[in-house]
Amino acid sequence: MNFPGKCPKCNSVFGQPMKYVDGRPVEVAYLIIRTELDFDSDDDSRIEDQIYECSHCHTLFRARWELISFTWLEEKKFA
Repeated sequence: MNFPGKCPKCNSVFGQPMKYVDGRPVEVAYLIIRTELDFDSDDDSRIEDQIYECSHCHTLFRARWELISFTWLEEKKFA
């Protein structure tokens, strides 16, 4: 999933150190996770929505996730 680079409501830049545009500092914001992923969807390929919040203007965003692949990982010990 490609997250937006800035908040569409307040135009704060997400997750980057202080950024300057035209010599002026731009507000820096972070996406705060408000809900965890829920894998108990009725549709096998869907994962329930996850809610994020802009740390600057507190606007809520919904992320819609889809399960594309599932791979079993094995742990190997090296001597």
